[in-house]
Amino acid sequence: MTPDGAGSGVVAAAQLRTGDLLLIRRRGDLAALTAWFGDSDYDHVALIGRAGCVLEFAADGVSEPGLNEYLRAPDLLVVDARRPLAGQGEVLQDNDRIAVLAHALSLRRPHFAGDPLRALGVLAALRERELPPQPPLRRVLHEALLRVANSGAEAMTASEFVYRCFAESPVQPRGRLAPQLLPSSPRALAFPAIDWAALWSQIAPWLPEERREVPDFEGDAPIDAAALEQALIAARSRLGLLARGAGLLAAAPRAASPKWLRLRELELSPSQQPLGRLFQAAQSTN
Repeated sequence: MTPDGAGSGVVAAAQLRTGDLLLIRRRGDLAALTAWFGDSDYDHVALIGRAGCVLEFAADGVSEPGLNEYLRAPDLLVVDARRPLAGQGEVLQDNDRIAVLAHALSLRRPHFAGDPLRALGVLAALRERELPPQPPLRRVLHEALLRVANSGAEAMTASEFVYRCFAESPVQPRGRLAPQLLPSSPRALAFPAIDWAALWSQIAPWLPEERREVPDFEGDAPIDAAALEQALIAARSRLGLLARGAGLLAAAPRAASPKWLRLRELELSPSQQPLGRLFQAAQSTN
């Protein structure tokens, strides 16, 4: 599925400025599953940094690849650009952009890092709907939720990283650049077709060594409901979601916790002005 949220058409790289957001959809089963659990057309988000670079938050922390290099990645499907707005809808000033960049660079490894398996687990912990009855999905989610439960407070998702770059930036008054987040209704997205063995190979680097080998999804004993529920409770406890409905999925407005933030909330934020599509792969199938 290719996102249709480009907004005003096509945007050139030369039009981008420090602090602009990149909403990204990548190829592969992990990206498809992440987007589905996040109720989003995208699976990742990054920022435009300094001197034509991208501020990318991933398993190794914050990196700064060049934008042209970044757009040559073979797994990219779509990149849409958004321009951040301040609290009253005004365009950010140069000093604001410098403050966002400074805070982004302060969130470097080793203190802060994240990985895609944990990101999937966060989305699974936030989701409050029935799962498709697929045993391989339960096995993958069990690992993702355990990853969340066993991670430290310094672990983040890319969505949390981007939100904090603005919300915690050293501007006055404090919080003036925090993106406005609105509650969103669940979407009825079709469950993607997943190659479970290929997906397991994608998440293997973040699994305990003894569980990295692709399991026999047909022959191995499935993860039972009790084990999955126990992992879910542990993950929610780690995130501070001690009761269902505590996160941004609830219908009523509430103070946002960056730990509960999904890319969907950033995608729908009125604090982001669509600029257009920066990149689309020639073959836009997953």
